[in-house]
Amino acid sequence: MVLGIALPTLFAVGMAARKPMPVIAEIPAALSGEPQSFKFVEWQRADLFAHAPVQVRLLRDERKSGRYGLKFFADKDFIKPDLMVYWSAGNPTTTNTVPDNAILLGAFGAEALPLPVAVTMSGGVLLLFSLADGEIVDVSNPFSIQATSPSAN
Repeated sequence: MVLGIALPTLFAVGMAARKPMPVIAEIPAALSGEPQSFKFVEWQRADLFAHAPVQVRLLRDERKSGRYGLKFFADKDFIKPDLMVYWSAGNPTTTNTVPDNAILLGAFGAEALPLPVAVTMSGGVLLLFSLADGEIVDVSNPFSIQATSPSAN
């Protein structure tokens, strides 16, 4: 009988004594996730992936300088659920798991993915990984951002 009276009373007191949830007026710019604008196409290639019909564009935010970004294009019937893009330096032997040294670039989608400086300075491969299926969909041929000529198709 004591518990029947004490528990609801303690619950009500606990709810009333809670601190209010902090409210923020707007999200800081660093966390907003606004897509970066890439204006210039360095190259476009359809031969990077052997098994997937994916076209890749290397973009830059300024001509001949600035940050790089990658944009992917594929048919709607190719898109896998929760497809993520990773960069792995070198030419790793891939199994069905993402290598430990892989860098997550972002989700395969409509927005261009900014490339970290470490990616632009070394050669490697792109990995397309489906989170829903838990498997690597395809691995690109090895290439280097710096060594690829702008006239490549």
